[in-house]
Amino acid sequence: MERASIDEGFVRDLVRDQHPELADLEIRPVPSGWDNQLWRLGDELAVRLPMTERAPALLRKEFRWLPELAKRLPLPIPTPQHFSEPTGSFPKPWIVARWVPGGG
Repeated sequence: MERASIDEGFVRDLVRDQHPELADLEIRPVPSGWDNQLWRLGDELAVRLPMTERAPALLRKEFRWLPELAKRLPLPIPTPQHFSEPTGSFPKPWIVARWVPGGG
């Protein structure tokens, strides 16, 4: 899937499908890195959609380890809150993480 084909409606559908309790939150794009496309979800969360072949494995590691690291670090980090499985509309796993202001 190409970055350009992902818009607010697409992200809302993904969130509604796997995390309906979050579906009414505002969704807006933010500058993204190379591996993931990033969308704000409300004021406190972000949706991270992997865009490269290596990104899904990295997201799985982050989902496993960042909550453990967050307890030991003196600064806030974007701790994953929800892991989302691949579907027919988006064939890679993706995460919802805490938004950390000033990171981008």
